[in-house]
Amino acid sequence: MLRNPYVRGGATIAIGAAGGAVFFVLNLALPWVLGSLAATFITRQITGFRTDLPRSWRGYAMVAIGTMLGTSFTPEVVAHAGGWAVSIVAMLLLSLGFGLFAYMVFRLFGGMDRGTALFAATPGGLTVVSMLAEQYGAAVNRVALCHTARLVVLLASAPFIIEAISGIDLSDANSAFLNPVEPLDPVRHGGLVLVAVASWAVARRSSLPSALLLVPLLSSAALHGAGLVTVHVPPVLSSLAQIVIGAGIGARFADYTLRQILRDGWLAALVGLVLALGALAAAWAMVRVTGDEIAPLFLAYLPGGAPELGVVALALMINPAMVAAHHVSRVFLIVAILPVLARRLTVPKQVTDSAPK
Repeated sequence: MLRNPYVRGGATIAIGAAGGAVFFVLNLALPWVLGSLAATFITRQITGFRTDLPRSWRGYAMVAIGTMLGTSFTPEVVAHAGGWAVSIVAMLLLSLGFGLFAYMVFRLFGGMDRGTALFAATPGGLTVVSMLAEQYGAAVNRVALCHTARLVVLLASAPFIIEAISGIDLSDANSAFLNPVEPLDPVRHGGLVLVAVASWAVARRSSLPSALLLVPLLSSAALHGAGLVTVHVPPVLSSLAQIVIGAGIGARFADYTLRQILRDGWLAALVGLVLALGALAAAWAMVRVTGDEIAPLFLAYLPGGAPELGVVALALMINPAMVAAHHVSRVFLIVAILPVLARRLTVPKQVTDSAPK
C-alpha cells in the first residue's frame, strides 16, 4: 500500500502535521516548519519508514507560497519598495562573499572537486543549482546534502536570533493560527485560488528560474500592489504549505546515511552557522545605512532558499514582501552568474561524455 508514492506522501504529511502540532502545543518557534521537519527525520531514523513527498506536491506548495508572498505587496509596500535598492545591492555583494567563503571551505576541508564545491557553496536556489550540478558532472548528492544541512541550521537558528535581536515575541505568530486575520470569503479567496491555478499553468511552461514560485508571486504581487485584490491567505493553508516545506526537508535530509552526514553535513552545518552570523552582522550594519528594521534584513540576507525563508517571513509576520524581493533577486543572480563560473571551473557533462578516449 505504502509503495504508492501518493499514499506514502500522505503518510509523510500526516507525520509532519503531527510533529507540527506537538511543536505548536509546546509553543515553539516555527512549529509547522520545524515540527514537521523533526518528525519526518526522526520517524525515518527510528522506524525505517521512508518518509517522502511526490515531486509535484512540493511544486504545489511553492505555488501556494508564491501566492501568499504576493499578498504582502500592498500599494503602501510597493510605494516604499524603491528604498530596498541599496539593501538588495548589498545583499547581492554579500551573497558573492558568502559563496566564495563556502567554496574555499568545501575545497580545503571537504575534499570536493571544484565543480561540486561551487554548487555546494551557492547561497540558495537548490532547484536550479541541482539541475546545473548534474549538467556539469558535479556530485549532486553531496551538493544537495550541503544545501539541506545549511538550510536546517538556518531554519533552526533564525527564530532564536530574531527574538534576541528584535524583541519580537514569536508566540504571537503561533496565535495567528487560532485567530485568522479575516474570515473566509468565497468570492475573494476563490479569486486568489484562480490566480494561483492560472499562475501554476503558466509556470509549468515558463523558462523562468524557480517559475513555480516566481510566477505566482509576481502575479499575486501585481494584483495586490495595484489594489485590485486585497486578501489574506487563511492560516490553515499557510500552515499546510509550511508542513510540506518542513516535511520535504526532513525527508530529504533523512535520505542520507550517517557516513554521508558525517562527511559533508557537519561541515555544511558549520558553514551555515558562520554565514548566519555574517548575515546578522551585515543586517546590523545596514540598519544604520537604510534605517530598515533588523529582523527582515537578517532574513533577507540569510543564504537559504527563497520558498523556505519566505515561509519563515510569512510565519513570523516579518515584512514578507521585503524578504521575498531580496531572495528573488538572489535567485536571478545565481542564474546569471553560476553557469559562467561552472564553465570556467568544470566541463559540461555532455562534453565529457562525447570526448575521445
